Amino acid sequence: MLTEEQWDKIDRKYGKLMYKISHKISGDAATANFDDNLQDIRMAAIEAVIGFEKQNDGANGKFEDFWGSKGFDQYIKTVLWTKKNNKGAKITKKAPILKGTVSTDKEEVLNMEADVVDLEAALFLEEITYSFDDDQREVIGELLRDPKLVKPNGNINISKLADCVQKTWYETRKIVNTISILAEGINE
Repeated sequence: MLTEEQWDKIDRKYGKLMYKISHKISGDAATANFDDNLQDIRMAAIEAVIGFEKQNDGANGKFEDFWGSKGFDQYIKTVLWTKKNNKGAKITKKAPILKGTVSTDKEEVLNMEADVVDLEAALFLEEITYSFDDDQREVIGELLRDPKLVKPNGNINISKLADCVQKTWYETRKIVNTISILAEGINE
């Protein structure tokens, strides 16, 4: 964990770079707004310090030992740019899905007339959310966070999902089946 003094050093030296990288992550405001990008980049910087300390069984020493070294400077910059590239790749991958969507931070979207909104779909989503228990919500959340858990044929990779939710394959399969049954019952 970093102290406030250590974070101040990082922010003074790499703050402008973090701002620059955050501005370079593009996409619509719903998927890549500046504040979210900046927080992701800052977290990557913190993780870089922790990772650098742990490298080679702690051979780099503690923060004070490697601060200002060329090796750490190159390492943290590489981590920050890699974070930018990974986030950009995810945004690009989701672009076809998100094409045509609008950000809800615009006042005109919040003031849309009710007849434009699909009320049946909104009621369905609200109703189905209340039908799920905590385990089911966790599984759904994990599937939304990592769409790669759904195979191209539409089946869910139960083994990987079980690892994500830290449950057995059997428990996870049972949760997925109950979600499917609930969704079918509500949809009828």
